[in-house]
Amino acid sequence: MKLKECSQCHQMVYLWKSNPKLCKGCATSPSKRPILSPSKQRSPSEPIVSKVKIKSVSQRRLLALREYRVVRDAYMRDHKICEHPECSSPSTELHHSKGRIGKLLTDPLYFKALCNSCHSWTEKNPTLAKELGLSVDRLSKD
Repeated sequence: MKLKECSQCHQMVYLWKSNPKLCKGCATSPSKRPILSPSKQRSPSEPIVSKVKIKSVSQRRLLALREYRVVRDAYMRDHKICEHPECSSPSTELHHSKGRIGKLLTDPLYFKALCNSCHSWTEKNPTLAKELGLSVDRLSKD
């Protein structure tokens, strides 16, 4: 590597950044950062606008979620009590016992209506949940 001149402090050093050409001291020091030209500066109140907005959910997933809402609401309407064997609280959440990937998202065969505390317990204790029939091994062929 060659020694080159830092565009900020004008010392002959190994460069830390190539554009603009800065040494390590100038690149990491907030007080020595290069000042942008007035045309490129923005006011602190002005929001940072990205050029390309990435969709948070794809169109395909949006359609699947729309179908899921209908199936979920119907299942929750039919199962008003928590399905944990030792609980009789009202159900508030839907547990996907085999996961939510692909067709499993809308397959009521793998749904379990649980209360909040039982759903948390099921997620934290997957081995015991499988023994109670609240979860299914995702790799099983049934």
